[in-house]
Amino acid sequence: MTIKKVMTKKVITIKSGTTLGEAAEIMVKNNISGAPVVDKDGKMIGIISEKDLFKKFYPNLQEIIKHVGLWLDNERVEEGIRKKKEIAVDKIMATEIISAEPDDPVLKVGSMMLVNRIHRVPVLDRGKLVGIVARPDIFRRLMKSDLHLK
Repeated sequence: MTIKKVMTKKVITIKSGTTLGEAAEIMVKNNISGAPVVDKDGKMIGIISEKDLFKKFYPNLQEIIKHVGLWLDNERVEEGIRKKKEIAVDKIMATEIISAEPDDPVLKVGSMMLVNRIHRVPVLDRGKLVGIVARPDIFRRLMKSDLHLK
C-alpha cells in the first residue's frame, strides 16, 4: 500500500509571516496538530506543530522551578503569552523537513515517523506539496487492513 492511498489531499497550510496566535487559531479551528508553512508562492518552507507552539507559550519544568514566582503571577504569564502571540511562525517552525513521496510504502513512512519522533509528514511530488499524512492515518489504515477491522 502506498502513502497516496492514506494521505489527506486537502492540506491546510499556514503562510509565512503568520503569527503564532493566528497559527494556533488555524490549528484549533481545523482540529489539526500541525501544518506545513508555505511562502507567498505556495512553496513549502517549514512545518509548525502544536508542540512547537506549546513550547513557545508555556514554560518547561526547569523554567518553572527556576522562576516559580513568575509562573504564579497570572497577569505576567498572560502578558508574556500576548507578546509571544505576535511572533511569526518563521521564527520557530522546523525547517529541516522530512517528507514522503506519493508512491512511498505506508510502512516506510510510518517507520520514518517513529524513528524521527514526528507526527506528520508532508507528501511532495517533484517538490510540490500534494498531501500530508499523520500517524493516526497510517495506524488506522494498517489496523483495518492487517487486523481486518471495520
